[in-house]
Amino acid sequence: MHMHCMSDAASFHGQPGHEVRFHERGDRNSYIPTSQTVGKQTASGLSRNHQATGSYVSRLLEKVGRDERRIDQLHPTIIEFKTLIDTTPALSRGFTQMFEQIPNGPPYDKDPSLRPQIRDYDTMFKAFDYIITHSIPHEDHAFVGFPINAILNWPMGTEAGQQLFLMPSVNAQFKKMFDAWAKFLSSSASREYLTAEENGWFGPKASAHIPNFAELFKCDPTSPHYGFKSWDDFFTREFRDGIRPVEFKSRDDIINSACESTVYRIATNIKEVDSFWLKGSPYSIRHMLNDDPYTDQFIGGTIYQAFLSAYMYHRWASPVNGIIDRVELIPGAYYAASPAMGFANPDGPDPVAQMLSQAYITAVATRALIWIRCNNPEVGLIGFLAVGMCEVSTCEVTVKKGDTVRKGEQLGMFHFGGSTHCLIFRRGVQIVFDKRSSAPGSEVLLNAALATVGGHQ
Repeated sequence: MHMHCMSDAASFHGQPGHEVRFHERGDRNSYIPTSQTVGKQTASGLSRNHQATGSYVSRLLEKVGRDERRIDQLHPTIIEFKTLIDTTPALSRGFTQMFEQIPNGPPYDKDPSLRPQIRDYDTMFKAFDYIITHSIPHEDHAFVGFPINAILNWPMGTEAGQQLFLMPSVNAQFKKMFDAWAKFLSSSASREYLTAEENGWFGPKASAHIPNFAELFKCDPTSPHYGFKSWDDFFTREFRDGIRPVEFKSRDDIINSACESTVYRIATNIKEVDSFWLKGSPYSIRHMLNDDPYTDQFIGGTIYQAFLSAYMYHRWASPVNGIIDRVELIPGAYYAASPAMGFANPDGPDPVAQMLSQAYITAVATRALIWIRCNNPEVGLIGFLAVGMCEVSTCEVTVKKGDTVRKGEQLGMFHFGGSTHCLIFRRGVQIVFDKRSSAPGSEVLLNAALATVGGHQ
């Protein structure tokens, strides 16, 4: 398919010398992340890379500027997208206003790298055309691997952009464009930068982000492009055997990490319906689950959310032992950002669009929902929600209803783009999280012990 220390200081032991301790469950487990609390990929840290991002967009526009083709000579999906806008007054007005609403005043007029270099949708479409037909170089900036997000970062923060990027007709065109891009990224022609050159994904700058690549991942450094057949083959690469052992494999009272990821938020007592578009983006479980028949069981439950960067491992593993109850693919928006994180925010827009909107997009983005009925009756039904954040961000599910899964066995994967995921626990399940994997910004390894379950409230 294509989506508190406890009074008895409870602890458990696995491999020799390995101890995992849990802290108390309660309100302090409900975190609202800020730009300082989303790990090494923090928005505050990423904002320092705007100069490099601006340089990237400048280089892209230089290439676009040398393209003498008319708009009607571009890729068919680009022509269709632009025609829709040109012939739909509301869309034409909206896309024009989207660029007009990006402020010209401070700080955007002080640093040229912060000034939006694309100010009209004709230029935007020519840039889109270049991106979906060319290989992706490694760029040492905030939007590495996400070239379209680099273009739309400021437009997403405008009032017009926030409305446009939720419209079904606009997202239908983005999907057509991404389907064409995905086809290219799955072809051998997409391997140009799978090299050890300066701007290659095995080069010195990229290697600083993914050290010991060849020791970690299945590949052949002696072969061209390390043996990868396409960019998508590289993006969905697998760990070598034994790199991420499954902790506490037979312990059904322990929940494992489903993704190699960075903690975004843990929240308890989730409301059935909440104002997820406001600052703080509270979870709204009925929206998240797309009004799924199981929703009632999860009102008042617990949500754990963590995100994946472009450099991380992009496959998902089962966090529990159990049986796949059902799989749902939920269509949604590709570039929606929380209104509270746009230009209306007194602190300014999210410097890395969608990074601080992760709770918001769980209710509006394209996503895959996998229901697992755990062997442990105290856990019962658990939801795994994979959410595409930007770019192609296809959610491919590789399990089906009725499959038996063991901890660490593959559930699916993301195909190119930013991504985040949630584990969703029923109301009444007492879930306590490992100290090392509960604070926003904590980096959690695939298959590592994440939490323990014990008793009902």
